[in-house]
Amino acid sequence: MTKLIRVLTATAVLPGAVLVTAGLLASAWADRLPDPIATHWNGAPDGSTPAGVFVTVCLALGAVATAILAVTAVAALRRGRPVPRVTAGVGAGFAALAPATLISVLVPNLDVPDWHAARGGSVVVLFLVGATALGVVAGFVGGLPSPVAEHSADRPSVGLRPGQRAYWSGRAANPAMLWALALVPVAIALLPAGLSWPMAVWIALVGTFVTAVTYRLKATVDAKGVTIRFGLFGFPWRHVGLSSIREATARELSTFGDTGLGLRFNPVTGTTAYKVRGGPAMALALESGRTVLVSVDDPETGAGLVNDLLAQRTTRID
Repeated sequence: MTKLIRVLTATAVLPGAVLVTAGLLASAWADRLPDPIATHWNGAPDGSTPAGVFVTVCLALGAVATAILAVTAVAALRRGRPVPRVTAGVGAGFAALAPATLISVLVPNLDVPDWHAARGGSVVVLFLVGATALGVVAGFVGGLPSPVAEHSADRPSVGLRPGQRAYWSGRAANPAMLWALALVPVAIALLPAGLSWPMAVWIALVGTFVTAVTYRLKATVDAKGVTIRFGLFGFPWRHVGLSSIREATARELSTFGDTGLGLRFNPVTGTTAYKVRGGPAMALALESGRTVLVSVDDPETGAGLVNDLLAQRTTRID
């Protein structure tokens, strides 16, 4: 199976089959449905929509989502950057969501005298699980690793000689994140018709705790690889084994580029960013074709040590 066929199967054929099935069922069940149909439940049905409108909107949303997904995935493949499995899976599941929702709403409305008599809407969970399962299948079918790029011409080095050992640790912090999430809710509470004081204090406490977990990070490099730890408690953390890394470089990151601050994942590029600020960062190019970005001070030294350790692994004679 060629890459193009795999991508089209995951992004067009699978969600498209759900879309066509939903359309055929809606057409076959047209005479068995009340008009309007129940489209919202709060225990019992408490909301309705004209049947034709609901069917048309769901099918249109599914068609648009499928088309965008397929075109984007094929374009990425043509550029040599096929979508990762997570992206293909989430995209296919999202494209199938509207037609799956349509079927899950039509089923409780079958053969009832009017929408008030529609059966329970809990069946929607079953169809949403089905959309999720389709996404998992699509991810395995259409998710392709990115091709490994050539080594960078400006790979940093610290001059580590064969047999030498070294350890590097880099940190970065953004105290402004703490102050912002702690003080902004309080400032809003001071405004007329703003937050109540109990709510402002609660939001400030929660925001401060969340930021304390992520407002700073530490990265270390040793013979085993790179370890990244967030916040005051060193969690969440991640270890990237040396065998998983192709090379390391340093780069500049914008504050809100590369998907923003915090622990971020870009499903289109497959880039994972550990960021607490803009500025210098260490970039790890993985053997899988993905990239890990870590915003730390003095990333050149950390990246240079990674490259030297990789060179030692390559030239070591056991």
